[in-house]
Amino acid sequence: MSTPLSEALATLRRRHGDAVIRSGDSLGGVEAWPTGLPILDHRLTPGGLPVGRVSLLAAAPGASGRLTLLQALTAIASRERVAVYLDLVGSLDPGFLADLGADLTSLLVIQPPSGRWGEGFSMARSLVVAGAPWLAVALPGADASTPVGPGAASPRVQAAATPGIAAPEASSIPPPGAGDSPREPRRSRPRPDPGWEHRLSTLVESVSTRRAVCLVSAASPLPPALGYAASLTLECAADGWEEAHGDVLGLRTRLTVVKSKVSTPGETAALLLRYPRPFAAAEAVARPAVVDLTLTTEVDISLEVAG
Repeated sequence: MSTPLSEALATLRRRHGDAVIRSGDSLGGVEAWPTGLPILDHRLTPGGLPVGRVSLLAAAPGASGRLTLLQALTAIASRERVAVYLDLVGSLDPGFLADLGADLTSLLVIQPPSGRWGEGFSMARSLVVAGAPWLAVALPGADASTPVGPGAASPRVQAAATPGIAAPEASSIPPPGAGDSPREPRRSRPRPDPGWEHRLSTLVESVSTRRAVCLVSAASPLPPALGYAASLTLECAADGWEEAHGDVLGLRTRLTVVKSKVSTPGETAALLLRYPRPFAAAEAVARPAVVDLTLTTEVDISLEVAG
């Protein structure tokens, strides 16, 4: 027997198609893009980064590994698809990405000339709508107060200001291209502008509609709009420098799931972000061990970020 509700449903489906209204039990689970790093795919983000949603790497200013991890995952994505990198920090070094194993011919870098967040989000949205399947966004904190440029703090100064991280000796400071800000940028840091929250919301909508992967790296304090937009938030915290023979080889980073609409929050794991060395690939290494889900035993596993 026909009812007002059934008639309304039939009308909407005739006008807009059957797909516009579905029963809740017909909706599938969250699709994921596997990063290739078991510590992420099996422990923190089941299956990988969620598709059609925004994932966030968040950290306090200073050494944390968030930008290095963002660029390492971008490098992985570029080897299998077109990847877009929205640089709103001004620290991207294509040479460092190449050292991480990126396919630079499949990488599109956006650096808005006005230095405005809103313009950058709009440019990224246009590429996502056009079919770009993978988007990385390097975003500073809402206050954009961290110094950038020739006067920016060195890894030694950043480490000294980061609780729990001992500053490496001067002789062991990584060369340009080894830290979260690989090379000294040559332009001022982009800043928020009126209306950027609306541009962000339209970008999030496009990511969802086009089933793209979107990974954002941002320093605290996080803009509330960004925290709300993210379905998954991983907090990055420095856990010590990796040194050998007086040289800094990388940064140990602890990742904690502080928000998740796709898994259980509270899970913690650690990575060693090993910096590129001459004639050697950069690595992200699980430390000290990861769980092999197929064997249900704990084993040491090392994974190259570069293929």
